[in-house]
Amino acid sequence: MLTWVPAAVDTSDATETATEWTDWLAGSVGLAVVLTVYVVMLIAYVRIIQKAGYSGWWVLVGLVPVLNLVMFLVFAFSRWPVLQENERLRSLGRYSP
Repeated sequence: MLTWVPAAVDTSDATETATEWTDWLAGSVGLAVVLTVYVVMLIAYVRIIQKAGYSGWWVLVGLVPVLNLVMFLVFAFSRWPVLQENERLRSLGRYSP
């Protein structure tokens, strides 16, 4: 015959409140770190795209699941505006690397 024996666990309110508070704090700190990393990476992506000669708003296309792959391929294999400008200036004799 099985009998029910309560476990020797302290179920005081202070312990549960402290645990809930630390869980909330750890979750908030983790969320803040993740958001900070996302913002820094977004700024870096915008700067890279701008240096290639495109508008920084193209970063938003990266949020669309399949379109982001197409954007990556188009940017990888197309003539970048900044390179076209360099070629134009070289042909005019105004650009010297």
